[in-house]
Amino acid sequence: MKRALLFILGIGGISIFVLAAVIGLNYSGFKTLFANNDGMRDGYEYVESTYSLKGLTEFLGQHPEFMSVVSFNVNDPDSGIYYQADVSRTMGTLSNFFLLVEYERQVSEGIINPGEPVKLPEVEKLTLNKVSEEAHKKTYNLLEVDADETTTLDKLVSILIETNDLAASDYLWFRLGYDNIKSVMESLGTEHTDVPLPFAGLYMSIHPEISDTSTTLTSDEIAELALKFKDDPEFHTEVKQIFEDNRLGLSFIEERDALALFPQTTPREIAGLMAALYRGEIISPDVSRKVKEKMQWVFGGDAIQRSFSEYGAIYDNRMGMLSGIDVGTSIYDGHTSAQAVFFDRLPVAFWLHLSANHMQEDYQQRLIWDPALYEITKQQISNNK
Repeated sequence: MKRALLFILGIGGISIFVLAAVIGLNYSGFKTLFANNDGMRDGYEYVESTYSLKGLTEFLGQHPEFMSVVSFNVNDPDSGIYYQADVSRTMGTLSNFFLLVEYERQVSEGIINPGEPVKLPEVEKLTLNKVSEEAHKKTYNLLEVDADETTTLDKLVSILIETNDLAASDYLWFRLGYDNIKSVMESLGTEHTDVPLPFAGLYMSIHPEISDTSTTLTSDEIAELALKFKDDPEFHTEVKQIFEDNRLGLSFIEERDALALFPQTTPREIAGLMAALYRGEIISPDVSRKVKEKMQWVFGGDAIQRSFSEYGAIYDNRMGMLSGIDVGTSIYDGHTSAQAVFFDRLPVAFWLHLSANHMQEDYQQRLIWDPALYEITKQQISNNK
């Protein structure tokens, strides 16, 4: 009984912390929490055994339905880890990688000016109330400006890769152009990766008060829905109010399941693009270099610099999903690894537990520089085949 009570108190504290980041700390956030009792029990049995990286690695081997890991030395890819490598997984904001590539391509060809001013109210209008609000606030904090001021396009793009701000991503999506984004995907030779779509359109497509959720919208229909939200003042006001009143209108479990309808990739394909990025093969050496520079936002931390001579990543945290793509060079032996790690469709309580301490990011980083963790991961996968 005492053990159960301690667990309930612990998961409750974790839940409030994570919801403050994902939804925003306010009365409606607490109301949402207490309306999701089923979600708060979903996967609680996995929590106690995964407070360490060893426990998390054991979980990885035992639950392939939730996990994909691809990790390989770019100079010796055949010896790498390819666990559930060809399973389609939701990209979430990892899709910003493709927007970043197209942005740097257009900059390199003189199509857009990285110094062009961006009026932040134009970004602000693309927000959806109570969806990733903390990421949006973090963008303004890093820009060091108010919501009614101006920044440059390049600075907004740089910070977008760090914060995963959905509104900034959608602003960039519209600025680059749908046809251009589709063309760059084709030029990269992607066969198993969907074209990125505006997050406003994606979230509206799964909202039961806005869309017929018994059918799945096509990519073009989702893009058109986002464009209507951007350009139709009456529809924009209506959608804003719907999200303000009832967020997504879904339980946590329903939201997690609905994210499976978002654009997807395979870990093998997107990790392969990380290796191509390292080799300077994404569009051109100059574009590759600039993409890598923006992905190295994470390299400012002391812990990262103690373990890597260079490191770049994009991470995402969405309901039931934790994922990351990265490429880094170990400071200990000089080898460079390209990786894609997906925790996908996780039980909600277990997702809250992992979200609270960023354990999946620590796991992903150590997988490059810590040979012991790398070998334990291979062993767990082998033991549970």
